[in-house]
Amino acid sequence: MARCEAMNWAGYDGLLLDHDGVLVELVDRDHITAGLREHGEPRLAELDIDLDPALLDAFQVGAESGEIRALADQYGVDPGALWRCRDDAIEAALHTATRDGEKPPYDDVDALTALDVPCGVVSNNQRRIVEFVLETHGLRGLFDTVHARDPTLASLDRKKPAPTYLEAAMTGLGIEHPLYVGDSESDVVAAHRANVDVAFLRRPHNTDTSLSTDPTHEVEGLDEIVAAAQHSRH
Repeated sequence: MARCEAMNWAGYDGLLLDHDGVLVELVDRDHITAGLREHGEPRLAELDIDLDPALLDAFQVGAESGEIRALADQYGVDPGALWRCRDDAIEAALHTATRDGEKPPYDDVDALTALDVPCGVVSNNQRRIVEFVLETHGLRGLFDTVHARDPTLASLDRKKPAPTYLEAAMTGLGIEHPLYVGDSESDVVAAHRANVDVAFLRRPHNTDTSLSTDPTHEVEGLDEIVAAAQHSRH
């Protein structure tokens, strides 16, 4: 894998970035679980459902639509309504975590202010959450577009590794050869499916992660990418 300093930035016409784990820190699983209990239980009560261990596990990050539909059938409720309870609970939990300082931006995000190319965010998180987090930290102005999930069950089938949101961001920005920056295997696969180069960003939470799909580049900070872009102009 090439280090970012060696990339030919002249071939890129924009920069797309994942949100959680790339721009802002991840919230730990215990906090997510607590938030689901606090905000999910009263919402599920309206459907006459208890937040049992099976639901709590299914509501964690990484849920699949088929699993939710099967659980909805088991409980005799509409799958869309069941998932909306989850997404609303997660939104409330992450709003609280953001306001409490538990989802801060990484220090190197400030380096992005030096870029003069179209920039966008592509996330599997809910768009309303991404927008809130970016606005709270004063980062929204750095990005020309945000593409992420709606709080619907159907949105799960458009998550990365599907290229849907990447391709939508490219179309919206009018770019054809962006660099995408992510922190997970699904980010790398989505980029390949969208036929764009991808930089795998090492953060504390993925230091030891092994990938089965090779990224185009591997970097240890967003400042490396900005330095490469600036170097290409000289």
